[in-house]
Amino acid sequence: MRVLVIPSSDYLGHPFPQRHNQLFERIHDSKEFEVHVVRFNIFGKPKLTSKCIIHEIPLEISISSTGFYYLANIINYTTEILRIIKKEFIDVVFAGNLLPPLVYVLVRNIIGTKTPVIFDLQDYYPTSAAGYLVDVKSTFGTVLNGFFEAITRYLIRSASAVTIPGIALEMYSRRVGAKKVYMIPNGISELFLVKHDGRSIRRKLGYSEDDLVIGYIGSIEFWLDMESLIKAVSIAKGKGLPVKLLLVGKHLQTGYSLKVRKWLRDYRVEDITTWLDFIPHSEVPMYAAAMDVATIPFNIDNPTAYYAVPNKLWEYLSQGTPVAATPIPEVLAYRSMDGIFLVKVAEDYVKLFEDIWRRRERVSSSRIEGILRARLWSHSVERLKNLLKLLSLYKASRLS
Repeated sequence: MRVLVIPSSDYLGHPFPQRHNQLFERIHDSKEFEVHVVRFNIFGKPKLTSKCIIHEIPLEISISSTGFYYLANIINYTTEILRIIKKEFIDVVFAGNLLPPLVYVLVRNIIGTKTPVIFDLQDYYPTSAAGYLVDVKSTFGTVLNGFFEAITRYLIRSASAVTIPGIALEMYSRRVGAKKVYMIPNGISELFLVKHDGRSIRRKLGYSEDDLVIGYIGSIEFWLDMESLIKAVSIAKGKGLPVKLLLVGKHLQTGYSLKVRKWLRDYRVEDITTWLDFIPHSEVPMYAAAMDVATIPFNIDNPTAYYAVPNKLWEYLSQGTPVAATPIPEVLAYRSMDGIFLVKVAEDYVKLFEDIWRRRERVSSSRIEGILRARLWSHSVERLKNLLKLLSLYKASRLS
């Protein structure tokens, strides 16, 4: 069976594996499927490898801005998508993007092709797309968000099926008129089942056993509320706690990281902050194990964050690291679990830091191991494989 993936971003150029990489590398490797992927060369030189069949876009116009890239290359990638579907006898199109699948669906309706389309709503696309272009709270940002919202709703209603990774996005998809919605959860790699000793990373970074290391791993982007976290670290420092702030990751395309650097200066915590670049995915467990508190400081007023399904929740917990997370729906669903602590403002963080400093307890691995195994990507892959087979049979019945 042959599948064409229209990914949400640059499949090879993104600094770390995303949802589509995790799903389709495993699906292609199963030998039951032949996976073709359109590569949108947004980030330049590939940072990831792939076993899938990658299709570079001919005559591609290179532009650093994501939005302008898709506009400038609209004819090129639409032509390439149609060519791949016809030449490779594609059975199902799996799309997680806005403009490329929109144009394809419109053209498909004109030419009458019967290839089914799965729309993967892996995050809240209206603000996640607008946020890379403008401030989503600005007047133009509101207009742009409304435009992307209309596209998202059209794609949801037009798709043969909609796949989602979490609870909030499922509710949204059903509310706006999806025909069929299938839960394909975000997961963790098998490497997170191995428990690591974080002391070697702590020594490498110059931390002592007494230091209280507060950490974050991931993109430093506009959907975060880093100011509250930084303010909390500053308050804790003023109270005499031996806090250290560890940030692992960089910006993707916006200038949000410049604000973070300003807050680090303004709150006078630059001297206790270590800020690293993106690290290989295989090293994430070791750095999570080195933290005393791991954070998911999402801005709950930003829809991109509100609808998010952060893998890092399970990646942190896999190493026994307590997690301080803002109350987005996907976190609230598991708030009764050991090791998950809800925070909204700086004072909430500080109270948690003080409590953990007194107890210095890790999350019991015996209590969470079963949950972690149930969250492996392999389980999500099996769900998606069944859906792909179902839609392939549907296509065959329409053609007969």
